[in-house]
Amino acid sequence: MILSTIIQPGHSMAMVTRTFQGVKAKLALELTGFNGTPKMFRSKFRDADDNVHALYSARQIREIRMKLLDIHPDHPRPVKLPPLIVDRTAKGGVGKTTIAGNTGTCLALSGYKVLLIDGDPQGTLTGLFGINPLTENITHVGDLMKRAARNEPTRISDAVRPIYEGGMLDLIPADITMANDSWLIGTLNREQAFVRLLEEEVAFFSQYDVIIVDSAPGSSLLATTFMLACKLLLAVVTPEPHSIAAMDVLASNVHEINSAFKNRDANLEVHIVVNKYNQTKKPHNDMLATLLAQYPSRINDVIVRDFVGFLREADPNNTSTNGTVLEKEPNSVGARDIIDLTKTLIKRYDIRLDYRVAGSEATV
Repeated sequence: MILSTIIQPGHSMAMVTRTFQGVKAKLALELTGFNGTPKMFRSKFRDADDNVHALYSARQIREIRMKLLDIHPDHPRPVKLPPLIVDRTAKGGVGKTTIAGNTGTCLALSGYKVLLIDGDPQGTLTGLFGINPLTENITHVGDLMKRAARNEPTRISDAVRPIYEGGMLDLIPADITMANDSWLIGTLNREQAFVRLLEEEVAFFSQYDVIIVDSAPGSSLLATTFMLACKLLLAVVTPEPHSIAAMDVLASNVHEINSAFKNRDANLEVHIVVNKYNQTKKPHNDMLATLLAQYPSRINDVIVRDFVGFLREADPNNTSTNGTVLEKEPNSVGARDIIDLTKTLIKRYDIRLDYRVAGSEATV
């Protein structure tokens, strides 16, 4: 494969080398929402001398979608915060980072500009995109929140690592130093630290169509700051007893936040994604039934199946090949579940390209 190195203006230390180039026409057709045949799609949105097997990048898919929606490329964007998805769980090992990374790439490949924020000191999301948190000089979101709390320039653009060209998929990485959140203890309104960063850097964040935060499992002050910034938490669970029991802990956290911060615009709610489901296992079917009974109307209709390809996403011996299932195995059942899940999240979180009209866009 041809290695691609992405260096974007304004990102002085941001360089990520990856093998992923784009998606084939069949998948691009679905992700753009085009209603014609693959041949019509290629003839309408490809130059005549292009190879029939040419790949479509996230930026090209965005351009196609904007043409279909009749949005001028220079149409001004509102300076306001885009939808925020905080991926959360009270227990590790449920595939939360897998969901965050894969839905992030699917949104970008559907034409949306996406900012991923690794909010876990383990840096798993960071490693998923070929960045080694042990060897690279990283500015993480904890550093940015600390600067904002101290009224210092955040220099947020320097923290960003571009994953896809054109700002289609950017990442603010993390490393183990983010676990030291002692600075938060003496900070005024410490639970609002992430909210403060969002508000102070609204001009920066408004360039994206959606922000996804992959927070650390368990309960921590840092995780609470992320939760307070969102309206609808995305909880990832597996159909297993310990994971379902951990949902009670998360529900308790949400209740505490709603009780302690009654001046919020709306109560914090939870939307649940079931991951690693194996329909051939009776315990999984029993646990899924338990989840549906305990949390009616809160569970996403798309159940992400247990797929071995998710274990092949990262290779510590060759990080340039790291990537999500959607990038590496786009025709797999795992990729299919991610695409279908992402479609539901677009509607659930009202993620849009066109801000001139109200309501969710019908297509991906």
